[in-house]
Amino acid sequence: MDRKRIRDEVIEILCAKLHNLPQPSDDDYDYEGQVLVPDITKDPLDVAEVSMDLEDAFGVNFEEVLPGDAGMETLGKVVDYLESRIIGQQKRTAATKKELAED
Repeated sequence: MDRKRIRDEVIEILCAKLHNLPQPSDDDYDYEGQVLVPDITKDPLDVAEVSMDLEDAFGVNFEEVLPGDAGMETLGKVVDYLESRIIGQQKRTAATKKELAED
């Protein structure tokens, strides 16, 4: 899964839940620079719901930091985090398949 696809899915999920974020019809809109808290939402419940939706969609867990927390303030940083986790999962899966094939 490439970064653009991850970004597009993140934007779609966030737009569906957080109505302060415009729908992805404007290509010039800076989604990646948008600060999740407090610019898009101030409600911690919104952040928790979006986090669970992103975990379900991408099969990853936000273990130590939730979207909107320090280190993951912007949508771009959320996309970066998801991309790194997905790439890590893909590498582990490929290594496991290689080991099984060698046995």
